[in-house]
Amino acid sequence: MSPSLSARLLSDLLQPTGSKPDPLAQLTGREAEILKLVAEGLSNKEVAARLSLQEKTVKHHMTRVLAKLNVRNRTEAALLMHEARERN
Repeated sequence: MSPSLSARLLSDLLQPTGSKPDPLAQLTGREAEILKLVAEGLSNKEVAARLSLQEKTVKHHMTRVLAKLNVRNRTEAALLMHEARERN
């Protein structure tokens, strides 16, 4: 696990219950849809085929997702998605 993700998880654990903002709330519907598929283990090419998009479009969306979630890679983004599902 990366140091930045570890720090964020520790910070989340130390915050009072109910005060955790949902980092996924800032994603557009399409970005959330793509992240969901990535979190299921699909590659950019597979996501593009499933959603009838160009692979380049999926890469663009993932770049925006990584920036919005302040994570460095797909794995960290997928972990955030899984954590959000567990909280709900």
